[in-house]
Amino acid sequence: MAVTEPHELAAEDEHAHDHPSDSKYVQIALLLGFLTAVEIVMFVIEDSLGATVVKLGLLILMAVKFWIVGAYFMHLKFDSKILTGLFVFGLILAIIVYFVMLSAFEFSFWNDGFVDPGLPSSES
Repeated sequence: MAVTEPHELAAEDEHAHDHPSDSKYVQIALLLGFLTAVEIVMFVIEDSLGATVVKLGLLILMAVKFWIVGAYFMHLKFDSKILTGLFVFGLILAIIVYFVMLSAFEFSFWNDGFVDPGLPSSES
């Protein structure tokens, strides 16, 4: 049987970091479920809230849920700042590329979706 030296255990402890308990993961899952229910309700009552309010609310809730999943389930909250920074940099770059491509196709999120000037409008 191998004998473990005390300095090896100390080296392993340096790289260990706290993770949430199982009950914390359940709490996070319940919170994410609640936020999803709020999103569904916002979509269902869109007529009374207004389309702009619903779109902004859904985008905000989406960002909050994304942060929660990234922080806890992807363990970014517990990783080094360099790894978190690399993840955020890649995310920002992906968002920029996404919006550049949308603008290249004349996409208007706040109005009617994709606009093709060559097609007759549905209002005629």
